[in-house]
Amino acid sequence: MRKFRKIVGYFLLTVGILLAAFTVINWKHIQAFPSIISAYYAKEFCSCYFITGQSEEFCHDYTRQYVPISDFSLDKEKKSVTVSGLGRTTTASFHSAMTGCAYD
Repeated sequence: MRKFRKIVGYFLLTVGILLAAFTVINWKHIQAFPSIISAYYAKEFCSCYFITGQSEEFCHDYTRQYVPISDFSLDKEKKSVTVSGLGRTTTASFHSAMTGCAYD
């Protein structure tokens, strides 16, 4: 039984060290992930709604992701979309048919 615990202990230690090394190597990408959720939703919804002229319901279905957003705001007058998710807020607005939507 002691030998089994020792093997499991070394295995868990090895997994922990590998996980820590992976996190250190990819820290820049891990930090960027929360911003991707709101940025993707805002930009894609803006393009879907203001450029292609789809319905609001269709655009929500089109841009939906596995990670849910926490807040959504569509300003039809200013032609902008504001989305919050994972603690980050991103606004994308429609500029012209040539340039499309861009982040503010």
